[in-house]
Amino acid sequence: MLNNIKIKICGQNNPAIINHCLDLNINYQGLIFYEKSPRFIDTDTLAILNQYFQSYKSRFVGVFVNPTIDEIKNKLTVFDFDIIQLHGDENQDFINQVKNNFKKKIYKSISPEEFEMTNLVNIDQFLIEAKPNINQMPGGNNKTWEWSDFKNTKKLPYILSGGLNINNIKKAISLTGADFVDINSGVEEQPGEKSLTLIDGIISSIYN
Repeated sequence: MLNNIKIKICGQNNPAIINHCLDLNINYQGLIFYEKSPRFIDTDTLAILNQYFQSYKSRFVGVFVNPTIDEIKNKLTVFDFDIIQLHGDENQDFINQVKNNFKKKIYKSISPEEFEMTNLVNIDQFLIEAKPNINQMPGGNNKTWEWSDFKNTKKLPYILSGGLNINNIKKAISLTGADFVDINSGVEEQPGEKSLTLIDGIISSIYN
């Protein structure tokens, strides 16, 4: 049932857009702490989000790429969001450190191929997206992947991600059986600038 689909809008950096998404009851808002990303959230903006949205902290996900424990701690000191997403090459030892230090939910990005073979534990959701090319930034890079080949033989919890937009999201959900989707560039007019119109459109297309 598409009515039961959970939605995360990632790469949020505009308080007005975030407020609109919360009003729409979109489940999760992703904040990117990777400085090379056009969606990078600086400390001043993070402090503003804390000021306005502290009571919604359970709906915010902090996205890190190969961070140190101190880097995560520094962000949580400004805004104590409830979910940590690891979006680099973090191994099991580091995942365990994050879980032990912060006692928060952990999302971990992974390619569809790696997902089939993974033995990682202490993960609350695997975020599945196409593996970046060697010269691309971490993340899905707005690339779709072969949804029809998707398998989840281990029955692990997962989030469908990578190149999702209003034109393909229903097909992607149908082919993968996903009940949780992550949308980023598919609701942007240009990199780093979310569009209210595109957000409204994709939400409408999922639920109607």
